Amino acid sequence: MKDALTAPPLICAHRGWTDPSETENSLSQMRRTHQVGPFMMEIDLARDASGQIVLLHDQNVDRTTTGHGPLAILSSENLQKLRLKSISGPTQEHIPTYETVLDWAAGTPNVLLMLDIKDIPPADALRSVRRERLSDRVVVLTFQEKQAREAFKADPDALISVLVTTPTDLITYRKIAGTRRFAAYIPKTSKPSLFKIAHQAGAIIITDILGPTAIKDVMSPEDGAQHARALSIDIMVTNTPLQLQTSLKKQF
Repeated sequence: MKDALTAPPLICAHRGWTDPSETENSLSQMRRTHQVGPFMMEIDLARDASGQIVLLHDQNVDRTTTGHGPLAILSSENLQKLRLKSISGPTQEHIPTYETVLDWAAGTPNVLLMLDIKDIPPADALRSVRRERLSDRVVVLTFQEKQAREAFKADPDALISVLVTTPTDLITYRKIAGTRRFAAYIPKTSKPSLFKIAHQAGAIIITDILGPTAIKDVMSPEDGAQHARALSIDIMVTNTPLQLQTSLKKQF
């Protein structure tokens, strides 16, 4: 992770895609995204009725698959009958399991993952990361103090991201992290001074240009690039990584 941040900002492809017209949380799309970037890729973790961790953003499967109903009541066997959908309609791809994605990442150089673990206990999400020796290639998103403490404890080598909205948050998480480096996920609308203070605290700075639904960006690639440069962002999350990449190169 350290080498990837030598020339920030590192672009993170939200939900692993290159564009919202593609299939989200899809292993085939992640392969393509990595090939054309390479970009860090944000993925969403959830658990099915069998206890298996899979990639899915919503609690229900209706929006992104050919199925219906809550993921929590669907067994792994039932999930295999479903197909992921893109804006063009159903694909031939199943909901990928977390283990399958980590296997791919472990065997593919330079793959970097941002894990939105949601309700998955950090220890459960990071156990597989450690087994695949991917701790130095993941960022783990946490949004509450309890979850952050559990994540720091679960893997001493993974980069843990914490939500920072005030200088007090930085003080709290600096104490929790101890001598470890951590990432501060700062909302894009925060005052520039908060980004500066986070840098001074030694945090890796993450923000995004996502809109209210998170499916589309609220900023244009050009404005996003200016935002990243002005605030010295280390990792920028976007739904349009290729366009942001082009805008950043034009401004460099």
